[in-house]
Amino acid sequence: MVQIFIPTLGRETIKDTLNALKTQTFKDFEIILISKKQLNINGVNKIIIQKEGYFEEAINLALENLNPDDIALFTDDDAIPSSKWIEDHLEFHEKNPSIYIASGEVIGEKWKNYPNALFQRYKNTKYMMPYNSKFSEYTGFLTKVGLSVDRDDLGTYKVEKSLAIAGVNMSLKTNFFLEYKIPTFTLRGSYNESVLALHGIYLGGDSATFKGAKVYHKGNESLSRTKDPHIEKYLCLEKHVFPYAVNTIFKIDTNLLDEFISLLEEGIPKLGLSLALKGIVNNYTFLQFRKELLRLYELRETIL
Repeated sequence: MVQIFIPTLGRETIKDTLNALKTQTFKDFEIILISKKQLNINGVNKIIIQKEGYFEEAINLALENLNPDDIALFTDDDAIPSSKWIEDHLEFHEKNPSIYIASGEVIGEKWKNYPNALFQRYKNTKYMMPYNSKFSEYTGFLTKVGLSVDRDDLGTYKVEKSLAIAGVNMSLKTNFFLEYKIPTFTLRGSYNESVLALHGIYLGGDSATFKGAKVYHKGNESLSRTKDPHIEKYLCLEKHVFPYAVNTIFKIDTNLLDEFISLLEEGIPKLGLSLALKGIVNNYTFLQFRKELLRLYELRETIL
């Protein structure tokens, strides 16, 4: 049986998500909500209560409840999966056994990958080269300094290896994620999906996006996208601390990262990368790192 995980704040929009799941061409699935409060919603098989933490803790609760030898899907409570959503993901994984994590098409609002600005500025330097030869095949890839950036041809192919996995439309081969937990180091869950992708790559698989399995994503405000300029600045910061999380899977050359930081003018990217480097060098726990981000988030209107 396929599992479908939906982290939710109990928003009214989840009714549309659940109605869309009723029309799926593939019928053998269960819906599991992850919520901070008990909800009374028809059409749900299970509700996991999240007692503490942020969005990363919600994802880890899903990972703790994966069924072995299965495919698990993830979407949001403001998303409308197309009728072949499950079927398309299952067919994709059957045809691509070496892909451990995948994303279908997302129609509508998407998050912004802020480090792409640095990638365009320093594209031909050693800092923006793929982390290793594996990532040379990727359109959304990991750089030597631990940033997740996108090539200009991202999203133009029917199937492409990429770190640009979207949690609103994500599927996992569960056996490769049964014992894994993502780092609980951010406030808004930036790059949760990319961390999962990196874990799968570390195990010898790949991550990919593909045409099909469409999901329509509604709304402007979410943890990963915003119209608020102050929150947008914080999101930009959170995207630039990613090397800290990367280092838990693929070790970062801290001398190279320090050298790159020295080239940058004062601003949010430099602040984020400097915090990532500080966290790596000083072996910050996830809680210590999150406290640093929380301090900056609380001061976002004055210092960011």
